[in-house]
Amino acid sequence: MDSVDFEKIFNEELNDLIELLKIESVYDENSVSEKMPYGENVYKAFVYMKEKAIRDGFEVTDHESQALAISTGKKGKRIDIPSHLDVVAADKEDFNIRIEDGKLFGRGTSDMKVPMYLTYLSLRLLKEKYPDMNKEIRIVLGSDEERTMDDMKYYVAKEGYPDFAFTPDGYFPVGIGEKGAIMWTLSSGYNGIISSLNGGSQCNVISPYASCVLNDDDPNKINEYLKNNKMDANVSFKDNKVFIETKGVAAHASKPSLGHNATVDLLKIIADVYDDETCKILCDIFSDSYGRGFGSFVSEDQSECLSVNLGILKIENNSLSAMVDCRYPFGFKAEDLTLKIKDKLGMNVSLDYNDEPTLCDADDPYVKILLDTYRENTNDYSKPVVSGGVSYAKVFKHCVGFGPNFPDGEAVAHQKGEYVKISDCLKMFKIYYEAIEKLILWEE
Repeated sequence: MDSVDFEKIFNEELNDLIELLKIESVYDENSVSEKMPYGENVYKAFVYMKEKAIRDGFEVTDHESQALAISTGKKGKRIDIPSHLDVVAADKEDFNIRIEDGKLFGRGTSDMKVPMYLTYLSLRLLKEKYPDMNKEIRIVLGSDEERTMDDMKYYVAKEGYPDFAFTPDGYFPVGIGEKGAIMWTLSSGYNGIISSLNGGSQCNVISPYASCVLNDDDPNKINEYLKNNKMDANVSFKDNKVFIETKGVAAHASKPSLGHNATVDLLKIIADVYDDETCKILCDIFSDSYGRGFGSFVSEDQSECLSVNLGILKIENNSLSAMVDCRYPFGFKAEDLTLKIKDKLGMNVSLDYNDEPTLCDADDPYVKILLDTYRENTNDYSKPVVSGGVSYAKVFKHCVGFGPNFPDGEAVAHQKGEYVKISDCLKMFKIYYEAIEKLILWEE
């Protein structure tokens, strides 16, 4: 393998990468159309990469703006590298892309435009080096991973499964499996102190904020409570009603220890001060992120635990609706978990989404190529991991996660201040380049 100046190439491409990161590629229901199935913002990122790939001489197939296949090599054996262009909602400040203290900050830096771009650059280099490669390698870009993954399901229905796939949307050394993923919708009537409540940003994000209006004309009870209970909360009084706002820490729903749920804090305040029955029930179940609230605790260890997140909660016009994310390890069934949480809640519970746990063999020859490449570059002999995240690996089946998170790094996906270290980018770039090259050269 010849020497490649990864730092030089990365720096040459940095401006283009920053332009991609600046695109606020969040799903926008208001601009959805046949041409833009996930809205204008995601479509802009899709077109950006499509035009770049065409300029760079790739074979490009546009699957109705849902998925983009960027290909090189002879048809036959096929290896796909799926990534997504959409990101979770963020403050405008999170699209202020900048480099500070050796870190590239901004939404999508970790999850997952930067690692996607590094695999793209790797394949572009290898396309030139191996113009007659005997297998097809595809960078496949989706547009709706953060919500439904219908984009990549559409692609697979059209193109079939590859012989192998890896997605740079997980962990090093290799993510050989993913827990099951559930999305529940809750609904019920509500008759209590709350006039309206709005909490959370997305089902798979730990709620960073919540607010409510109470049918109460005395803010002193809340103020007194907050003096004795440390919470990031503000109380105001207007039009004979009490207004409360709480702030939490956003993080990926599968990693409870990294976040703090503002909605649960708000529910606890109301439950404790007003003895509100609905808030007490929701608090009992969701104040613990590891399933203790509905009898499903296994462990708090990241690779083994069940996690549950009250992602979105709304109360208005005497009606309650909510969206809940749950990640579960092998040994659980979605139907059983649904019955348990429904029994505890006493509400309508709809199982809207269920993706069962997946696991690849750690001795799979494709997996071993990735693992060996990582170890050669890092001297880290960590074992393959099982992730609580949900990635395109669930769609592709014979697919593993491969980076971008290093074992000693900080997981910052979906969090305010998301970033990636420039030094990690260079390390990843080399790992991806060498791993893809080995996959190209490997003869079964």
